[in-house]
Amino acid sequence: MAFHLHCHGCGARYERKKLRSDEWARCSRCGTVLETYSVLRPDSWLALCLSALIGLIFANAFPLAILDFQGLEQSAGFLDAIRITWSAGYEPVAVMTFAVGFFFPLLHLLILLWIFIPLAVMKIPGHIELALLAVDHLRRWCMVPVLLTGILVSAFKMADFASLSLQPGLHSLIFSTLLLTAIGTLDSHKISLMILDLGLPLGEQKAVKPPSPAMVSRTWALLCAAAVMYIPANLLPIMSTSGVTGDSSHTIMGGIIELCEMGSWDVAAVVFIASMVVPIFKLVALALLVWQTQQGHVNQLEQRTRLYVFVEIIGQWSMLDVFVVLLMSALVQFGSLMSIQPSAGAAAFGAVVVLTMLAAMGFDPRLAWRRAGHKGFLKQ
Repeated sequence: MAFHLHCHGCGARYERKKLRSDEWARCSRCGTVLETYSVLRPDSWLALCLSALIGLIFANAFPLAILDFQGLEQSAGFLDAIRITWSAGYEPVAVMTFAVGFFFPLLHLLILLWIFIPLAVMKIPGHIELALLAVDHLRRWCMVPVLLTGILVSAFKMADFASLSLQPGLHSLIFSTLLLTAIGTLDSHKISLMILDLGLPLGEQKAVKPPSPAMVSRTWALLCAAAVMYIPANLLPIMSTSGVTGDSSHTIMGGIIELCEMGSWDVAAVVFIASMVVPIFKLVALALLVWQTQQGHVNQLEQRTRLYVFVEIIGQWSMLDVFVVLLMSALVQFGSLMSIQPSAGAAAFGAVVVLTMLAAMGFDPRLAWRRAGHKGFLKQ
């Protein structure tokens, strides 16, 4: 029985042909890549997943860094940042960052191990359909690379008033981040094709559900909620500092200006893009895509599909500033001498990130093609 490739960009359907090492399959209608040749076998993916799991555990078992402030030392890891955020009264922020920075990546790796351990010995994993569905959902919420970038930004922010020494936990985090970036390319589609190429029975291929028009109203609701939350996210302080020189608070833009005054223009640019440009771009781009789909516009469908893919890829990087605040809160805890706490702006900004990511995940670019009159077709 022939296996069909379904384009997630426009809904076109193709009969699959096995690729050679220098080939990839691309949709002839919208340009979406349908399949790429994989040089890694299940045992290789199993080794990568095991290594990433060990690195992730070590990264959270040991301190990420030690901060030396006027002779006082404070060590902290990611879980310490979660604990301090919870203690400060921002439980939703603590839960959200714990989930995307540790729990979801851990669960993602464990499910991949559930899949690849049997595949490495040429057996079909149990509950394979449920496992593949979980892989697709979890991979979008794993933000370890964003966490690593947040640590580096925190280091630059604290360089002027304290000495920061990197610890084994950070080295493990860098190692696991590199592996998780490669593992993040695995989705249910790629794993299913891998199983077929092994000659293992995968079961009858299920029909792909057409996009629901109801997603338009859901996406609008999420975008409106994100736009409303973006206002307090920028007006309210994202962190507060207390010490012998007095108390102060910083908004997102205030932190960017402070980095510029310190001369860290490159770091300020990274934070500005992640915290200001990306959220606004996501809101505007998604609103434009939903509106054009709702109106049934037939122009620039291929470009709109590529824009959606780009929006979905950059979505998680808005979490950068939230990670920075949490990590600085964990490191700068010197009692009455100096301490940093997260503030209400961090909770509002975290809500913006989650709402825009849900809006992007809920949108289906295939609906734009269907409303423009392009139906799915089968090509040999």
